[in-house]
Amino acid sequence: MTYRALYREWRPADFESLVGQDPIRQTFRNALLKGRIAHAYLFAGPRGTGKTSTAKILAKAVNCLNPQGVEPCNKCVNCIDINEGRSLDVLEIDAASNRGIEEIRELKERLCFVPSQGKYRVYIIDEVHMLTTEAFNALLKTLEEPPAHVVFILATTEPQKIPATILSRCQRFDFKKITPRDMEGRLQEILAAYEITAEKGVLSLIVKKAEGGMRDAISLLDQCMSCCDKKELSLQTTYEILGLVKNEVLISLMQAVIDGETAQALSDVNELLKEGIEPGQILKDLLEYLRNLLLLQVCGSDSELVFIDPEEMERMIKQGKQLGVPWLTRALAFLAKLESESRWIKNLRIVLETALLSLIYQPTQQEEQVQLAKPQLRSTLQVGGAGRVQESRATEQAQQAQQIGKREQAQQASRVKPVKQADKTEQVEKAKPLDKTKQIDQLDEAGQTQQVGAITLVEIKKKWPQVMELINSSKKTLHAFLTEATPYEIKKNELVLLFKKGYTFHKENVEAGENKKIVQKALKKVMGVQMGVLCLLEEEAREEKATEDPVQKALNMFGPEIVSIEN
Repeated sequence: MTYRALYREWRPADFESLVGQDPIRQTFRNALLKGRIAHAYLFAGPRGTGKTSTAKILAKAVNCLNPQGVEPCNKCVNCIDINEGRSLDVLEIDAASNRGIEEIRELKERLCFVPSQGKYRVYIIDEVHMLTTEAFNALLKTLEEPPAHVVFILATTEPQKIPATILSRCQRFDFKKITPRDMEGRLQEILAAYEITAEKGVLSLIVKKAEGGMRDAISLLDQCMSCCDKKELSLQTTYEILGLVKNEVLISLMQAVIDGETAQALSDVNELLKEGIEPGQILKDLLEYLRNLLLLQVCGSDSELVFIDPEEMERMIKQGKQLGVPWLTRALAFLAKLESESRWIKNLRIVLETALLSLIYQPTQQEEQVQLAKPQLRSTLQVGGAGRVQESRATEQAQQAQQIGKREQAQQASRVKPVKQADKTEQVEKAKPLDKTKQIDQLDEAGQTQQVGAITLVEIKKKWPQVMELINSSKKTLHAFLTEATPYEIKKNELVLLFKKGYTFHKENVEAGENKKIVQKALKKVMGVQMGVLCLLEEEAREEKATEDPVQKALNMFGPEIVSIEN
């Protein structure tokens, strides 16, 4: 006898053997019991979830000569003919290859023929979303008012592509993916029928690979059974056949990410590639592994969302705690986007290795807590795996000494006599005792004035290329806006940047959001002083220049220091 594929041999023959679609099964049982048979049905859902099988079961149920309640007997002539695909009353049409208006017209011409053996003529149109717009229009009136002996069953994996006018004329049933437990139960039933056993974890791997499709799961089981020499399916053989990454390898790879061991992580990937596992599959399995880590942290180990071996769960829970929910969420979003774009990438290995490096140098939850607890160490915090953050006592002491030196310098600057004599009112105000807050504010302002006063416009223009280079490394768009500006003058505690005429857009973008702060930080790093930034257009600068005091202009250009010249 000719061999039949396992998924064909084990296709559900009645509603009782339909797996994972209990609401749909119960609805059709009640409809058959009450005689409420609709003229058009729409079966929507992922592949391998039982849409076509349910359509054939329904066709047998309405045409069975010896029904067992509401179940078809699968023994009468009508049931046997439908099972073997030779019934004249059940026509299965592939809309992917018969999608034009001519095919639909031929179908409409056949509707007038009465059933030859059964009670109904059943038309099953598979992948109905592939029909053209003209074909849907031709089918529209027929679906609305078909002959009493005709039943239409439309099956599709993409119901969103079907016109609303067609949807409104059908009873819609949404088929869901089969749950892992239901799939394992069905696979175990098949193995028991062939007296074959499977090592622990084999069926879980097959279910994982099938992704909710029962037909895919049975086909994979058929492949594993063909490769098995003995009456037992081994875990090692199943991994090799399915091309999946072992969970213990994923645990090791993620531990290398946590510990910041870049060389070890890249070495693990290289070993997987040597075994013939595709980079896309590694990326997919890593994404699934991170999802399990996140679910264990959010839902706990008792959740049905996590379907993993209990022996490995403890290690995964520990890793999830080390990484933290925020890190896992960001990593999942990053890898999910990368996985969706991987079909357009030729050299996926480089992308995979780069993605691992990005995960290694992303701060974990432990490192983020250190950053929040010690803000003074943020500039020296090394981002990477857990355990690589080290506190430098010498750095703290140097920062404290620098702050003390700045405070003493500010106090000395506050005692310097002003160049211009103050009026009596200002002298009286200075004689009054100040509270601590005002004294600190006065010292800070004096320190800033001294710092800015020590820098001239000539020095800023000389070091301006360094400032621009630093800004370019931080934010390239801001650097592009600043290419149309030049240092113009120093006004009090601010550096005036002059933009060319008509470059209002560039000026506004430099002033917007965090851009101005980036410029101020770059100035402080290069010049060593804290300065504000003021942006002007050439036309605005000309208006100010016309009303400017010549003394103030000299102060802005050469600084407030008094230089005595002796012959």
